[in-house]
Amino acid sequence: MASRPREPCPPDERRSERRSPAGVVELALGSLVVALLALSVSWKPLLSSKPPLPADQPATPGTEGAEQRGTRLAGLPADRAELPEVEVLTKEGIRLYSAGEYPDACQRFSEAVEMERGNQALRQNVARCFEGWGWQTLRNGKAEEAGLLFRQGLQQDPDSSPLLTGLALAAIHAGRPDDALEPLERAVKASPDAEAALLLARLYDQRDQTDRAVAHLRRVLERAPLHAEGRKLLDKLEREQKAEAGYWKDETRHFVVKYRGPRELEVGRAVVEILEEVYDAVGREFKFFPREKLTVIFYSEERFQDVTGIHHWANGVFDGKIRLPVGALHGRPRALERLLTHEYTHAVVHLLSRGRAPRWLQEGLAQHAERIQEDPDLHLSGGMTLAGLEALLRDGDIAKARTGYQISLWAVRDLLQRGGMERIGELLSRLGRGESADDAVPKVYGLPLAELEHQWRGILGG
Repeated sequence: MASRPREPCPPDERRSERRSPAGVVELALGSLVVALLALSVSWKPLLSSKPPLPADQPATPGTEGAEQRGTRLAGLPADRAELPEVEVLTKEGIRLYSAGEYPDACQRFSEAVEMERGNQALRQNVARCFEGWGWQTLRNGKAEEAGLLFRQGLQQDPDSSPLLTGLALAAIHAGRPDDALEPLERAVKASPDAEAALLLARLYDQRDQTDRAVAHLRRVLERAPLHAEGRKLLDKLEREQKAEAGYWKDETRHFVVKYRGPRELEVGRAVVEILEEVYDAVGREFKFFPREKLTVIFYSEERFQDVTGIHHWANGVFDGKIRLPVGALHGRPRALERLLTHEYTHAVVHLLSRGRAPRWLQEGLAQHAERIQEDPDLHLSGGMTLAGLEALLRDGDIAKARTGYQISLWAVRDLLQRGGMERIGELLSRLGRGESADDAVPKVYGLPLAELEHQWRGILGG
């Protein structure tokens, strides 16, 4: 996310006295369009498909123990009463699986395997069942539980690409992206898949291992030359490699800082020192301290525009990494601290919401963290909508963008008055689990979304 527009002068230090109407529990979030950035790749293709049904073709049991396996089972229909027990269990498992009753289905398939341990078809049935159960659980926002289910399936089919990909996505959803690398590497090796390879490339890019990311993307394009997203990401990473050739790198406990060698050594040291302070301050406010190191990169003004392609008025951007024009890093220490706080807050909000926080919430929280003061005279003569606010924030006109940032800050401060940072954290968490704003907001604040937006519009546009 881009930082707020550069201010021509220090902001007004007066605090707004505007308050929400009595009895209003929260602020409207409106219709939110999620823009996933950097690591927040599109998981939809991987989450939406359902695994194929387990096979209805168990191998014919051997002669040993056939009498026991063919014993009549109480309560079975007449046309199935004489079937071998393994086949009965398999057919029952398929029926339950088709009905979405995964626990019982997986139990039936597992019982069948216990009776025929060497039967590969039966083992595949168990693997597919846990695969389907795992995807359903992941879609329901239970990442840790989904990971356990994918591991259960991998016990029967260790090289299953869908199970390995599911395990990786469960780790990402659980906030452990580093744990996704090994299963994804195995997945793309076992069965090359463009979406899995693209996700792997983004993970390596996030870790500042650009060479590995580029290698995976080139393999994707060798197999699918017209893969648009792969081509776009590869072009982006190659531009970054060119811009960052010869850069120096400093590492702290929580950051990797890259800059253009001796000529930026002084500002680099200042940034490194401030970043660790920002990590602690923002972490205390959000009660969240990321384990993975975040990359921060300085560019010349020209290179900054080439790499990011954002509006000319922005003095920083977070797109999975914090990117800053070096000109914005000179000057007063307090201004540098605010800039780094703003961009680092974007990273924290992005991680907490898994990239699903709307832009106005991102920008409002980033400004709140850097302690920007609200405009006490903020008023919109034509009213407002959250869709309109999102458009303002993306507008190339600096005056419109600045208005959007002011509204976003007001909105977040209004939310904080209604429930504090604890409820903000709950909202981000629900968005991160895949809940829509329409579902998440009433659960957090207790008021329907449409009513909230109506009341908010009345305050700013009344």
